[in-house]
Amino acid sequence: MTTTDPSVWQSVRVHADSFITRNDELMSAPVDDEVVFLNPATGNYVALDAIGRRVWELLEAPTTLTSLVDYLVEEFNGDRDDITTDVVTFLDDLVTEGMVCVDDRPPA
Repeated sequence: MTTTDPSVWQSVRVHADSFITRNDELMSAPVDDEVVFLNPATGNYVALDAIGRRVWELLEAPTTLTSLVDYLVEEFNGDRDDITTDVVTFLDDLVTEGMVCVDDRPPA
């Protein structure tokens, strides 16, 4: 996967081949098209809209950023650069909230 704006990759602790694993210890509840999470470690509530919820579903099994973006480009028939930028920004928020972990090695 490539993007015309390499600075996108510098804004987050993830790169194209990083493995992204969601934190399944979070409490969640569906609300209409959204899903709402409580992070007991921080006490924060986080709500994901329908697209955020779809990304969360795709992270059910650990995956790379490349695979995640490839799937979203196909599913939403969108521009790769736009989707990459949006996903990297979204993952940065999830990392900050402790909702996902990023590693350069595949999960054991």
